[in-house]
Amino acid sequence: MVHMQPANLSGVGQKLFKLIEFDEDEKLVCEIRKHPLGLFLIYLTGLFVATMLVIAFFGATFFLDNDPLSTGVATTPLRTPLILLGTFLTLLTLLITFLGAYIYQSNVVLVTSEKLTQVTYRTIFDRKISQLSIGDVQDVTVSQIGILSRIFDYGTLVVETAGEQQNYTFSYVPKPYAASKSIVHAHEENLKLYGN
Repeated sequence: MVHMQPANLSGVGQKLFKLIEFDEDEKLVCEIRKHPLGLFLIYLTGLFVATMLVIAFFGATFFLDNDPLSTGVATTPLRTPLILLGTFLTLLTLLITFLGAYIYQSNVVLVTSEKLTQVTYRTIFDRKISQLSIGDVQDVTVSQIGILSRIFDYGTLVVETAGEQQNYTFSYVPKPYAASKSIVHAHEENLKLYGN
């Protein structure tokens, strides 16, 4: 087992490196991370929801303070609970946004001369590490759907495996064709060394 970490790994890759077993002669081919656009979309959605909550709750308190209907009912007791609820929901939205961003950034694929390893987080407490011998790769498919994926050069990478193993799917891959070529090249080099 290798005790030194490759210097060309990202911070997330270095953190996850110690969870994966590598042989002495195994070489890191590439690290595949998620595209920054997905992170931007997570933050944009969270900011939008938080802004709508602030507008809704503080707008409601303004409406209650001014009492445009002149009903004569005292509305000031509702003001404090509305502000507290609005603040709580806004902070909760921001927390969920940051957790979503952390989970998104923690997903990674490491391709070595011997294996393909996918680390997938579904939640902060649900991590799945799948390893596949690079010799078992049957096919690598790249899918770019929509105009944004073409403009920002990201896509979905599907690694088809031999036998009954489940295919490996990784979305929001930056430069997916380059990643695909790296996997295919590692597979071909492995076949030259070890055959089928």
